[in-house]
Amino acid sequence: MKTLLIQPPVHLNELYGELAGAGSELAPQGLCTIATIARQKDYDVSILDAEALRLEVDETVQKILEIQPDVVGFTLYTTFVPIVKDISTRLKKIYHEKRKELFVLVGGSHATITKERVLIEHAVFDIACIGEGEITFVEILNALQNGKNLNEVKGIVFRDKDNQVVATEKRPFITNLDTIPFPDWSLLPELKKFYCPAGDSLKRAPSAGIVTSRGCDGKCYFCNPWQLGKQVRYHSAEYVYRMILDLMDNYGIRDIYIQDDTFVMNKDNVMAFCKILIDEKLDITWACHGRVNHIDKELLQQMKKSGCWQIALGIESGSQKILDNINKGATVEQNYDALKLCEEVGMDVKGLFMIGCFGEDHGTIRETIEFIKKVHITDFHMNFFTPLPLTVAIKLWPKYGRFDPSKGSFMGSTPSFVPFGLTEEELIYYRKYIYRLFYLRTKIILKYFLKLFNPGNSRKIILSAISFLKYVLKK
Repeated sequence: MKTLLIQPPVHLNELYGELAGAGSELAPQGLCTIATIARQKDYDVSILDAEALRLEVDETVQKILEIQPDVVGFTLYTTFVPIVKDISTRLKKIYHEKRKELFVLVGGSHATITKERVLIEHAVFDIACIGEGEITFVEILNALQNGKNLNEVKGIVFRDKDNQVVATEKRPFITNLDTIPFPDWSLLPELKKFYCPAGDSLKRAPSAGIVTSRGCDGKCYFCNPWQLGKQVRYHSAEYVYRMILDLMDNYGIRDIYIQDDTFVMNKDNVMAFCKILIDEKLDITWACHGRVNHIDKELLQQMKKSGCWQIALGIESGSQKILDNINKGATVEQNYDALKLCEEVGMDVKGLFMIGCFGEDHGTIRETIEFIKKVHITDFHMNFFTPLPLTVAIKLWPKYGRFDPSKGSFMGSTPSFVPFGLTEEELIYYRKYIYRLFYLRTKIILKYFLKLFNPGNSRKIILSAISFLKYVLKK
């Protein structure tokens, strides 16, 4: 039985809008890990990353038909649903005409959040994997290949023989992440050629993004991190080090972007990780994410010493009113203090902001502008606030404004929620104005100019600059 895992052909312009040229192009670590585990169990599994290969829908269908899989599995985010449904419908029609059977599996955040609904609303999908897929996927393949009852597989939703949608028992989370093998990155298109972090998270190429923890204990209204648990689970410092060593030795990677929001939450683990990098004198630079209440001077100094050049902090707004309205769990004063610490140790900071939050008005936007002018931020990103499925925000938005989910994306590149007292045009204007205010400064321009002297950076930095200028200068 041949199985093909597919990263759908959803391109950067659909994720990042007019700033597509500056967006992240990161390898699908989850798909790669799941395929690696299945192959170790002697299942015939391969990966088609249609996004990285820049395939269109027709080309993706053709590639799949050339491989002739018996099972296809798609990564499914909410905005991916129309494309995945279209591809699956075409494939099923062709297979039916040939009197062949095709099983369509979906997994990822949309399936995990919507559970039974994803099959009830989309008859073309056969099985949905809920939550972590490493163990579940292998058990699904075992059941399909050997004619076993899918009822015995925990953590899925499927259609039974009577075409009824059935949800099985919830699968417990993996408690020890170190039991998961390293991804076999060779199953993907060449890492150095097809993948790269966003221009504002790139120190030197070739660079790769990794995830080192799962779960989140945050309670922000705009996020639903609990699909992977409220209890944060981490790979050990030694595991992360060996994963990076594999990327360096076998794939030529020299810069690492750690994607998980909770990386610095476990200070002891981060300190141990930094010590290994320092003791081993590893020639690597790296960047990560964090929350302002999880950092201190000792931690930042050790990170800096081990090669960390940037930390991305979710500031969101310069207005305390906005931080309270989105239940950020931080204060403007904490944000100031954290950014001051970063400045003292010489750490670059990517400030992550949102505009158009609950209660946003001209005054709160001005507070954010004044905040940005005063603090130590070396890179900048701003999304439009977007109420996502099964977040607290999706329940509260009628109290604060107007919401049209057909306009937005889960990346917040276009406004779908507009607070009372503001217009969509004003939100777009303010976002462009703030981007211009931040990036069209001599010291920022010089910083990005110097990055061009690393030949591997040039393409991404130039594309980012072109995309940025087109966006901010367009009326």
